[in-house]
Amino acid sequence: MVVPLSSMCEGEKGKIRKLELPPVTRERLCGLGFVTGEEIQLVKVAPFGDPKVFRIKGSDITLRDDISMWILVETSSFPLSYVSEGDYWVSLINGGMGFRQRLRMIGIEEGIKISVIGNLGKRIEVSAKGIRSALSRGQAMRIIVRER
Repeated sequence: MVVPLSSMCEGEKGKIRKLELPPVTRERLCGLGFVTGEEIQLVKVAPFGDPKVFRIKGSDITLRDDISMWILVETSSFPLSYVSEGDYWVSLINGGMGFRQRLRMIGIEEGIKISVIGNLGKRIEVSAKGIRSALSRGQAMRIIVRER
C-alpha cells in the first residue's frame, strides 16, 4: 500500500517510493537520505500531530505535514481501523501500559494473529485467541496490523 509519509502511524516503517516535491526541497531532502528505496520509520509525533520525527539512515529528521505529505512510501502495515474483514497480524501497539494491558485481557498483543469480523460505524469487531471483542475506532487506530 502506497501512502503519504504524513499519514503513517507512530512506529510504522516503510520504503520511500516517490518524492513529489519542488526541485530545491527534493535536493535538500535527498542530501538527508530521502531517496527512493530507502527505509524510513515514524519515530515520534508532536502532541498536536505536527511536526513528526522520522528515522532514516540512523538519523532523526523532523518534518512538517506540508512537506511529508508529498513523500510517498510503501508500507505493509496500517491501522486496524482501516482494514476490512479478514485475518491480520498485530505488528505494533501504540499506547501506554494501561492500554496494552486492556488489550492483553482480550487476547490482543504484538505478534499475534487477529480476525476482523466486522468494521462497521464506530466499532470494529475482532477475535483474538478465541475472545471476541469490540474496539472503538480510536482504539483501533492505535493498533498497527499487517497482512501475512
